Amino acid sequence: MKFVIAVSSGTDDPTRATLGMMAAKVAREQGHEVTVWLQGEAVVIANRHVYDKIQGINMPAMKSVVEALLAENVPFWVCEACGKGRNVTPDNWVATATYKTMGDYVAAVAAADKTLSF
Repeated sequence: MKFVIAVSSGTDDPTRATLGMMAAKVAREQGHEVTVWLQGEAVVIANRHVYDKIQGINMPAMKSVVEALLAENVPFWVCEACGKGRNVTPDNWVATATYKTMGDYVAAVAAADKTLSF
């Protein structure tokens, strides 16, 4: 199945952010095609200088979750407006990050089998 997993929390709610990223990791481990859509504060997860400092309550380290997704080449779609507003740019992206627009996200959701939002 094709999943789009939208995450809107980052350093502002580390537990919720980690839950969304864990859902992406588990979906990928189960063999599904996964795209992670990062919007709002969640765009900081795509910043290689920030994601390893996010730690949710009683959650695995964000570092291990993100690195597992990167090892599987899971795309991290960074909301362009949100990313530019938070200085998340190609200069500090993780390897699979790219800017995308709301139009890209809506098209991906329309084509997906399942969507999850955190």
